[in-house]
Amino acid sequence: MFKKVLRLQVLVSISGAFKQQNTIISRAMSNICANSGTSDLSHPRWEAMWSEGINPGDRFDARQISPLLKKYIEEDKIPFGRALVPGCGRGYDVTALSHERRYVLGLDISTTALAAARSRLESLSPSECANKNNAIFSSESFFDLDTSHEENKFDFIYDYTFLCALDPSVREDWANKMAALLRPGTGELLTLIYPIMEMEGGPPFKVSMQLFEELLLPRNFECLELRMLPPELCHPGRDGTDPSRVAFTAVGRWRMKSST
Repeated sequence: MFKKVLRLQVLVSISGAFKQQNTIISRAMSNICANSGTSDLSHPRWEAMWSEGINPGDRFDARQISPLLKKYIEEDKIPFGRALVPGCGRGYDVTALSHERRYVLGLDISTTALAAARSRLESLSPSECANKNNAIFSSESFFDLDTSHEENKFDFIYDYTFLCALDPSVREDWANKMAALLRPGTGELLTLIYPIMEMEGGPPFKVSMQLFEELLLPRNFECLELRMLPPELCHPGRDGTDPSRVAFTAVGRWRMKSST
């Protein structure tokens, strides 16, 4: 009888140890996914939303480029060379930036969004897109872009509602990747910082000018411009006037310092 009780105690102890070990492993794997951003970056929500149908002007589709980007393009403030637009959606920014001297890569993990972007590109006239051949769309993940060779670096990156769409757990990864993608000394990052508001949860997750400073300045970026935008340079409703979501927009321009 004593041996049976002892054996049962040993089995219970071993079972408990295995359960504890499995719990630890499970938690570790969850942390790895959270830290790498895998669960968020491959989240099916984006494809599901696009598959349900997003018409121009619906949800996060703003129907046109921001007045701020339009102004900077007209004032020749956007560097030529290789440009990147992560989370490009229907591709308004990609086609506006495309130029005979500027190659633009638009990324989106939703294949439906990319199909809409390519369809829209084909419908544009020469006056609406300066160089269709230099407007390229891809489903490759922003975080998987190759940065091992200098020729893969970008001269300009435009982030407008890309960071706010990512889970806050991957913001450090976002900043590290931005630093790796930009050409040192000349590469510029233009960020339209939205939504600036008081809210919990997301996406979109609330952001701030201070957040971008905390992410970029320690990574060898210098700040060229950082300010709140007046209503005339914001998309309608993104200037704090939308009663359903009182949110504001700011602009940040950053340049990668020389590595030497």
